[in-house]
Amino acid sequence: MIALVMGVIIGIPAALIIGKLLGKASEVLIALMGVPIVTYGFALIEGQTFIGKNVSIEGFSPESLVGLELFLGLIIAMAYVSLRTRKGLRIDDFIQISVTSLPYTSFGIALAAQYWPGFIVVGLVLIGVMVAMSLRNPLRGLNVRPCPPEVGDCLTDDDSLMSARVEGTILVGGRALKEFPKAKELVECLGRIKKPSRPRRAAIFLVSLLPILTALLPPGDITIAVGLAIALVSSIVVASLLTKRQSIPCPELAEEYREFLRKRKKKLDVRV
Repeated sequence: MIALVMGVIIGIPAALIIGKLLGKASEVLIALMGVPIVTYGFALIEGQTFIGKNVSIEGFSPESLVGLELFLGLIIAMAYVSLRTRKGLRIDDFIQISVTSLPYTSFGIALAAQYWPGFIVVGLVLIGVMVAMSLRNPLRGLNVRPCPPEVGDCLTDDDSLMSARVEGTILVGGRALKEFPKAKELVECLGRIKKPSRPRRAAIFLVSLLPILTALLPPGDITIAVGLAIALVSSIVVASLLTKRQSIPCPELAEEYREFLRKRKKKLDVRV
């Protein structure tokens, strides 16, 4: 279990430090990447002694034990994320976490499944629990308050720039509310946007699971590079499916808002 211990000792503090510097969204990303990757790196070294040889450790194959270490590392990272995001999330962080968490969780599952394919099934069950919890409380962790009555029926925070519609709730960042000249029209526009269709939601879910395909690669450094690349692309495609490829009832206003975000160096414009 040396690999697991090192993954937690290095990955969790790294996530905490990054979070202090760059915010909760970066903290979550580093935790979901860092703990599994560090555990995987040490597992590659640890497994060289036993993997591929006809030995067993207390009735378990070395491969299954390494896979268990990796899966436990992912669970610890997810528990840390759940603890750190249980309250106080800004709208910007909430939106980014919503887009990136599932692809990088899928990547962590793939690392464990390389050593024992059964972890794909266990991982999909874990993802199912995540999705069910999200549907039960889609605004979990958000630190928001009602918008001023003159703006409309929405929730806001202090300093976020992004906006979103989560199920039937409209979220508008505090800075957007103050600095975007057509904030009221933005709220009205978000209110008219239809929920993504079932096929689109299914596509978003399947794209988020693509990093699991990394499990098909042989164990090694290339797995980390390819897996991270797939997770990044999956996140970008998910963001695209949530925004640019669906019908918008007010396209001119949406373009003005995107320009508003670009000027403030915000590159992710997502509606969940």
